[in-house]
Amino acid sequence: MQITTITDLFHQEFGSIANKFQVTDVALSEAKQSAEPYISNPGVYVFWRPGAAIKVGRHLTNARKRALEHIRDNTAGLMAALVHDESARLMLFSAKDREDVHWVAALEIFFERRLGCQIRAARLG
Repeated sequence: MQITTITDLFHQEFGSIANKFQVTDVALSEAKQSAEPYISNPGVYVFWRPGAAIKVGRHLTNARKRALEHIRDNTAGLMAALVHDESARLMLFSAKDREDVHWVAALEIFFERRLGCQIRAARLG
């Protein structure tokens, strides 16, 4: 998995509304302190590293907060180890306008189906 794979998929499917999202890619070690615009808005998060998409999810109020909870909670018994992986990244697709939260749900489902993550969302089957 490469960052261009993720962003290309995003633009192919959501290109006409891509301006509704702020796309941020940060090293996992920097995610908590990042001051990027919109990073604490509703959005979709993608944990990834070169060669693999690890986990996709969404939060309808604060995507960064929810993403970091997966590390804290050691989701699937795998997530906590990512803090020691220097190649681990967190990509956030944050809604610029909180009223566009319905697009967040659509994007999460799209990524979940297309990225082939190592850890799948239980609610999506």
